[in-house]
Amino acid sequence: MTEPTVQDDPPTATPGRALLRTRVEAAASTYHELPGWEEVAAHAAALADRIALAPSLHAAQPDLATSLEALGCTVVVPGTEDPGADVADVPVAIVGGVLAVAETGSVLVTEHELRDRVVTMLCKRLLQVVAATDVVGRLEDAAEWLAPRGGQAGFASLMTGPSRTADIERSLTIGVQGPDEVDVLVLVGTDAATEEPTT
Repeated sequence: MTEPTVQDDPPTATPGRALLRTRVEAAASTYHELPGWEEVAAHAAALADRIALAPSLHAAQPDLATSLEALGCTVVVPGTEDPGADVADVPVAIVGGVLAVAETGSVLVTEHELRDRVVTMLCKRLLQVVAATDVVGRLEDAAEWLAPRGGQAGFASLMTGPSRTADIERSLTIGVQGPDEVDVLVLVGTDAATEEPTT
């Protein structure tokens, strides 16, 4: 598989997205601005032929699986019986992010069931998709988004770059507790949730 080419920021890129790119890349992730979901599928298909989708993303964007299959990919959506076994060591997984925080290069991912959680934790490379309209400046903005949703069941994680730990003999290791690689995909042409054109 060939590495997809990185798209340059379009002339209309906001300062928030420019800072997000800088912080994402500083966290050893890759940053891409893509027009829509078809390009997300093409990006993923260029990386691997077996792709896991978070069930919540699959429910919100059922055409994504169709696009991936049309590109020759096998799509894995974890089931309820043993979701971890379904996606363990899948080469690439795609999840939807609810916010991207420019100051830290983080993506806020909310997961309301284990089937979503295992997709973010057990893949080798994680593609986090967020709408350009959901890029916020500060961590405080993420806290404001979370505050009225407090007490709801599920996980909410601010994910910044690949999994890293230095717990093993104080030696930095990548990918032990999560993905080895992370791509942040910002949809600049459509809203990630509705596929309506952004203004």
